[in-house]
Amino acid sequence: MSILEQFNTELPFPDVFPPNFKNLWSNQDYFAFRNLPHFCHVVSKLTQKEDDKCNMGYAEALRKLLTGESDFEPAEQESIRNLVRQNLHKRGLITEEVYEAYQYTVDGTNVGVDIGKYAAGEADCVISPARQYIDFFYELYISISYPYYTTNETIRMNCAKLLATVEELERQHIFIKVSMVLPINNPSKDGRNFFADIPLFSHKDPKSVNTMSAVINDRLLRKFFFAILENHYGDMLRNSYGTAVTMKGCLNVGNEFNEVEFFESIAESVGA
Repeated sequence: MSILEQFNTELPFPDVFPPNFKNLWSNQDYFAFRNLPHFCHVVSKLTQKEDDKCNMGYAEALRKLLTGESDFEPAEQESIRNLVRQNLHKRGLITEEVYEAYQYTVDGTNVGVDIGKYAAGEADCVISPARQYIDFFYELYISISYPYYTTNETIRMNCAKLLATVEELERQHIFIKVSMVLPINNPSKDGRNFFADIPLFSHKDPKSVNTMSAVINDRLLRKFFFAILENHYGDMLRNSYGTAVTMKGCLNVGNEFNEVEFFESIAESVGA
């Protein structure tokens, strides 16, 4: 049995999906990946027909995925991060504060103890944040269903800005669960549609542009999922690999990304 034959593609969508997901189609092949390691294991067993897509061989792309290696040089990451921060700061969405202020307290959240005061028997030896934060949580669905004419460079820049904005949201104690979805209309000659989802990062997973961009990039669709489509549909796969689908409730990395609008919409959604 091949690795893809182990999927039950007739499963219904899970209840946690937004309602509009469930009304998308009635004849889809549904690939539900348990998590990122499960996805990595599956694609490690596959090969791709056109090995040079995204200007990189499948073996090298797979190595980067499995080792979590990003294409973005540190200087490039920092440049994009600073651009996002500047734009958010101009709109008053973030401040220039970098370090947390602390105060002494007898009760509250204990983040450390002043050893000198503790030894002297002083009651205010416990250090606590001067500001008490409320944690917010948001589930972000990222769609990688975009048309063939969307360039790899566009995807790379959109992903980098998106992931830098996620970093800033989490600095504001808005923790993001990141899931990927891929709807494709009519990739098979028999009229079947395709849908896949991967829970990539939980709310509490450490996130950075470096770690996330090793996964969320142009190769996710045009190398790994193209390999899945080729191996699943075989001779029934259309030359076009199907057509892109726009879904409400998702952020599509093929569309122009506006970090200010994205930040504001999530902050408003969680009531921050």
